[in-house]
Amino acid sequence: MSQASDADQDFIAAAMPAFISEAGEQTEAIEALLLELEEQPDNRELLDTLFRCAHTVKGSAGIFGLNKVVEFTHHVETLLDKLRDGELALTPELSTLLLQCNDQIQFLVDTASDDAADTSDQKDLRADLVIQLQAYTEGVAAAPAAGQAPAAAQPGLSDGASLGATVWQISARFGAETFRNGMDPLSIAKYLKGLGAVQSVQCSIDAVPTLVNLNPETCYLSFVMALESTASREDVEGAFSFVADDCELDIKSPESPQQKLVRAIEDMPATPRLGDMLVSVGAVSQTQLTEVLLNQELSAHAAQGPKAKIGNLLEAKAGVAPEVVEAALTKQQKTRESSGGEENRYIRVQADRLDEVINLLGELVIAGAGANLLARETRNVALIEANLHMNSLIEEIRNGTLGLRMVPVGETFSRFRRVVRDTASSLGKEVNFEIVGGEAELDKSMVEKIADPLMHLVRNSLDHGLEPPQERVAAGKTPAGKLVLSAKHETGAILIRIEDDGRGINRERVLQRAWNRGLIEPGVVPSDDVINMMIFEPGFSTAEQVTNLSGRGVGMDVVRRNIEALRGSLKLNSRPGKGLQVDIRLPLTLAIIDGFLVAVGRAKFVLPLGSVVEVIEAGGQNVRVDVNGRHCVELRGNVLPVVRLRTLYSVESSLPDRTSVVVVNSPRGKYGIEVEVLLGQQQTVIKPLGRLFKTLRGISGSSILGSGEVALILDVVSLGELVTADPHATAMRQA
Repeated sequence: MSQASDADQDFIAAAMPAFISEAGEQTEAIEALLLELEEQPDNRELLDTLFRCAHTVKGSAGIFGLNKVVEFTHHVETLLDKLRDGELALTPELSTLLLQCNDQIQFLVDTASDDAADTSDQKDLRADLVIQLQAYTEGVAAAPAAGQAPAAAQPGLSDGASLGATVWQISARFGAETFRNGMDPLSIAKYLKGLGAVQSVQCSIDAVPTLVNLNPETCYLSFVMALESTASREDVEGAFSFVADDCELDIKSPESPQQKLVRAIEDMPATPRLGDMLVSVGAVSQTQLTEVLLNQELSAHAAQGPKAKIGNLLEAKAGVAPEVVEAALTKQQKTRESSGGEENRYIRVQADRLDEVINLLGELVIAGAGANLLARETRNVALIEANLHMNSLIEEIRNGTLGLRMVPVGETFSRFRRVVRDTASSLGKEVNFEIVGGEAELDKSMVEKIADPLMHLVRNSLDHGLEPPQERVAAGKTPAGKLVLSAKHETGAILIRIEDDGRGINRERVLQRAWNRGLIEPGVVPSDDVINMMIFEPGFSTAEQVTNLSGRGVGMDVVRRNIEALRGSLKLNSRPGKGLQVDIRLPLTLAIIDGFLVAVGRAKFVLPLGSVVEVIEAGGQNVRVDVNGRHCVELRGNVLPVVRLRTLYSVESSLPDRTSVVVVNSPRGKYGIEVEVLLGQQQTVIKPLGRLFKTLRGISGSSILGSGEVALILDVVSLGELVTADPHATAMRQA
């Protein structure tokens, strides 16, 4: 017995991280589906997917012996089954209950290895949720008719077989590597016992060798089990999902004619049309199908409405059993899913391993640049061409590898549906939340780091921005406020926007607060942009009272600091009485970019290639600049603000008669950067700046060139603000 216990513990320890990760994905999907179902409560496809997610969590937890998860999720699963069968309707109250239950499932999964975390408060909360779940499920249960036996136990209870159960004959022969892969046949047998009543089980030891030849790490076992259960074949097969590639499995059952048709449908090749599927297995004749299709067309034309569902007509007109139609519909749905994502197969990779590959790729880019430099110095044409080919391959590898870390921001945005729902409810506000551009991709490491700042900004819009319904109606607005979270790619960066139609920023109150705190000299009225950005100062708050969400002036300064740490920028556009727009611009990746290398004296600088528009010639010594190196040039009849890097960063160099101006795009518009030497395009590995240089304006990072020199990466956004800002605002920032 101790050996079996040790094997169980080894199995749990090895596979638990994968279970927690996958269960976390399922609970996230459950939350998203519940929020989506609030808008489409009758969507059967969403209900089926929701049920499968809960069932997957329960089934996986059963294999690991996590009884708390299994027992609690079973109650949730029972309620979801009532929703699927139409015995219950999804109301806002029921949706709230299911969201709370999902939180509890997530808690039980996260603390699966820590019994101490399940405190008495958590147990009381779980018991209260179970009572509420049972009030729904038992309240709609039909009373048994006279002389009819009461309903038997539900699937998953082992105190007897349920009404209408099937006796499954299960034969499983495990592979030799089962133990080495961290699996335990005993855990699978225990899980099967939880699906119903085990009538018999027989373990075969025919393959066990003599003691001399026996390897304790090799699995020689197989068993045959008779299981009486209402569980489907897929549920039984699911118990073996972790050993599917290392187990010979055979599941049989006495089949009724309807069950044989269902089985035939499950085993047949993919067929897109429901009618063709039923004709192929003999559930309906071609003549009957033609008559039903004709009746469908005539009925729709006569009623001048939508066509009746073919499945319902086949049941009513052709006598096809409902379970057969259901099996065909399920097969049809799986066919659509597989055809849409047949090539989208996934493999899990630990994040630190991928980060290590990215770091090595960065070193490869630097080494490639060095080799290319040496090849040019030799002036050997063949060697130069070979290095150019190698660099093109490195670039392809770079693009492919960085693409592995790119994920849609919509996954992060979807988490805020629950935040908006719960926060708006607690504030007594009505909010229509909209997500736009969720397919835009961003580096996964940045997605993880931007989640908290976005959370603060969304809550700030809900608390400070959007008004209560009565106040909105008095202002001539709709009772429900609008909050939009959007994303789109823009010149080598991503623009994330949080926009509401609320009050906007009260500039007078912010300015008065800034005067009182000494942030601005009393009586001085800076530009609207400067006033708006005051809300990001540490400890700054205009709230009249402290609430659970805001009022202490904590959080907004952290938002700005976190965004700037990602080489991003913030911009506010407030329309008093009409709303607030918060723009966050972030680079697409923190690892490697295409850069444009320039020089000023002996100093090298890199510009992100995506922001470069063109290069023009400038006057050099003949141009007068201010103390920050700013001046203007004419560009096709327009005035172009320009900053001279030599003056801005006090670079020692002999200014030539003619210089070059690199025209770049920024959120404030086009501006120019005056440099002395153009060195061309090259791949740039971004290295973080040291603590001493983090406050340096206009610089976002550094890079090592092929020659071993260090080049500074220019931050086009902050440099643009420095170039186009008025002198008073610039002096304030420098102070």
